[in-house]
Amino acid sequence: MFRLTAVELVLLCAVPFIAVITTLLILCICCDNGKWFKGFRLQSKDFKNDNITHSLAQATPKKKNDLTILDTNRAGLPDAFVIPGTPPAHGEVVACPQPPITPRPMDRQHSMSSKLDPSTFDPSSDMYKPPPEPPRKKSLVEGPSLGILNFELKYSPDMNLLTIRLIEARNLQPQDFSGTADPYCKVTVLPNCPKTMQSKVLRKTLNPQFKESFVFEIPEFDLHRQTVKIQLYDFDQFSRDDYIGDVILPLDNVDLSDKLEVWKEIKKLKEKKMKNTEIPNLGDIMFSLSYLETAERLNVVILKARNLKQLSEKKDPDPYVKVSVFHNGKRLKKKKTTSKHGVLQPVFNEALVFNVSKNFLKYLKLEVSVIHDNRVGQNEVLGKVVVGPDSHGEELAHWNDMITSSKAVARWHRLFP
Repeated sequence: MFRLTAVELVLLCAVPFIAVITTLLILCICCDNGKWFKGFRLQSKDFKNDNITHSLAQATPKKKNDLTILDTNRAGLPDAFVIPGTPPAHGEVVACPQPPITPRPMDRQHSMSSKLDPSTFDPSSDMYKPPPEPPRKKSLVEGPSLGILNFELKYSPDMNLLTIRLIEARNLQPQDFSGTADPYCKVTVLPNCPKTMQSKVLRKTLNPQFKESFVFEIPEFDLHRQTVKIQLYDFDQFSRDDYIGDVILPLDNVDLSDKLEVWKEIKKLKEKKMKNTEIPNLGDIMFSLSYLETAERLNVVILKARNLKQLSEKKDPDPYVKVSVFHNGKRLKKKKTTSKHGVLQPVFNEALVFNVSKNFLKYLKLEVSVIHDNRVGQNEVLGKVVVGPDSHGEELAHWNDMITSSKAVARWHRLFP
């Protein structure tokens, strides 16, 4: 067995204790970020600076109102200043002059919750005046404005097709007391395409958004002689549609090499009158047209008439309606309704059916006549209207609606002599 002497035993116990103490000191120094060494270094530096400052103070004559700087760093900035009125570390009193401080008046803004003083407002200031209105362009149409129409034109020379796209209309004028309108458009290209196309009816708006396109086949060499005509109407369910105005655009000086967007003012054209006499008011008649392609059947429903011509001051007519089908000027078929006795506003609600081949449909025309049933003498024609592919205006539009629609289309028509 080994035996340890007293000296060896003391050394054996002291080595772990010394290691623990050394480890604790290292940890303290690291956690304190070396503040202990920095403090020791600063104390030694301050002691040297105090000796330098004391020697300079003895060598330099004292002056009043001087600012004493204790130390300057390497960049020339002061490390500390002596506050006037406080004794320095070495018992010397140094005074520093203070510039007079005068309070500067500041405009304090009022809080949003504080009351405003009306006496501080200047009514003549520009901020209280309304902004000036932008200059308005003079209208090209005399009198009240009828609105403006926006549409696009695009021509395909490869297919000889002119596409007219209705976009919108703005600031239309109401045609009745309701203050609004049910507008729709009729589009045609004259004189090459007398066929009239019609847009959908938009309900209760003075700024309709149409978003519809219509295609017309026009040869390129004949394009410059064409005129685009767009008519606007206000749909009326119980009477004749009200005319709003026209937009006419000749294509002689229009460049259609690319898509063209147009804004054009709506104008109301003057109605043409007869040379010697005006067209007499003979009343109106309402009927519907429909064509069933599968059965090749043309249906004409006579609904009613109004404001018919009186035979005399005390005698009203006994009207009935006769519908005749003509082909190349020859009457092929005819049918009539029953007679109504002594009325100026007759209601018929009778359907007249004609068997017509689809191939002959585009060559036919219908003549709708209102006739007084005279039991004694010859019957008297009160008025008539002709509807077909060669008609114009409302009559042509009604015929085209029948061709393109699968449902019955009813319209009012004016009676002519």
